[in-house]
Amino acid sequence: MNTIPTSCADLFETLNDEQRLAVGHGLGDNSGDTRPLLIIAGAGSGKTNTLAYRVANLILHQADPQRMLLLTFSRRAAVEMERRVGGVLNRVMGQSASRSLPSLPWSGTFHGIAARLLRNYAARIGLDESFTIHDRGDSEDLLGMVRHDIGLSSTQNRFPQKGTSLSIYSRVVNSQQPLLQVLQQTFPWCAHWEAELKRVFGSYVEAKQQQNVLDFDDLLLFWSEMMSDPELAAEVGNRFDHVLVDEYQDTNRLQAAILL
Repeated sequence: MNTIPTSCADLFETLNDEQRLAVGHGLGDNSGDTRPLLIIAGAGSGKTNTLAYRVANLILHQADPQRMLLLTFSRRAAVEMERRVGGVLNRVMGQSASRSLPSLPWSGTFHGIAARLLRNYAARIGLDESFTIHDRGDSEDLLGMVRHDIGLSSTQNRFPQKGTSLSIYSRVVNSQQPLLQVLQQTFPWCAHWEAELKRVFGSYVEAKQQQNVLDFDDLLLFWSEMMSDPELAAEVGNRFDHVLVDEYQDTNRLQAAILL
């Protein structure tokens, strides 16, 4: 199975047999196998390193790095993934060619990639492209203001704090489950506030729309909605020849829907 160029085979010699199979999946003599590949392995077994070598091998097989989508779940993990990919590319490309290293412009977190795509397609999905993005602190503050305006910040039986309320809202969005189900399964001590939380969340969404603001959950939600439109889904999908996801076990239902 010639899935790693012979001239560079020694650069992959540190990989074990299973890692080499993953790095060479669908390439060389096995180029007809275009099925998605899921790697299941424990902590410290080299999954991210294997992904980095996979990217390098794809480029050695003439894949366009501008058309690769590399996704992970935190900025720190994204930086680490890019560092490892860069290190492998430096060794591989430095030995195989005297050209500058290719850039990987579509490497980052789910939220970071979502923000880029939403700005590109804002006019077509009903967004103002000048939208701002709230971090968690900003989102908590806005939800807290809404909670206060509705009169729920000084209830006799203490209403959930803004941080807890935002966590509930985020779980509903990312799990794509009804509010009551989320409350019963994850926040049972807040279940009797279901009706009030619905009011708060509805007003929170209205406030974001009025201020032209998206929170982190909106980034994934709007991206997912884009992918539910066949024309937009085909257009975005056609940007990429390869999609690689690190730490896939952390994927929630919304992220999985986007990938599919």
